[in-house]
Amino acid sequence: MITNTMSALMSAGTTLKQAQVQQHALKKDEGHAGILKAEIEHSVKTDTSAKEAELKETEEHAADLRSKQTDTLEAATAELRDNIERAREADREEAKKEAKAAEKKKSEKTEKENKTGKLGNAPETDENGENDGVKAVTGTETVEAVLPDETPDPIRVHKPIDITV
Repeated sequence: MITNTMSALMSAGTTLKQAQVQQHALKKDEGHAGILKAEIEHSVKTDTSAKEAELKETEEHAADLRSKQTDTLEAATAELRDNIERAREADREEAKKEAKAAEKKKSEKTEKENKTGKLGNAPETDENGENDGVKAVTGTETVEAVLPDETPDPIRVHKPIDITV
């Protein structure tokens, strides 16, 4: 989604720069044509055929630049609209996926609540189906704990340590 939008904007930016270059060249040609027209009008007795030919060539070049600039901007507009539509479609698809995932998570939670409700206060399980802190017991074993009758003497409890240097 973001990638499509970013590439569309980068492409549009590049195309606009190209159109700006064309606009600059067009203004240069129009300015040159204006100078040639003024020179032709002010020359009374000299031959102006060379300047008229140059003027015609400059005006044709300017018209060609105008046409190219229009084509460039139309192509940029069409590409930008297409990319925006693709980005919107990608957004819609992503929203659908997120909604499905949220619905699935909600139904799983409801299902888990229903199961724990049927079993009483059973401990919750993690995603692996294991209960946290609950271990299975198999078989029977009896362990007898022996408690001391009196408090042990702290000196007898500790073993002496031999320290030799």
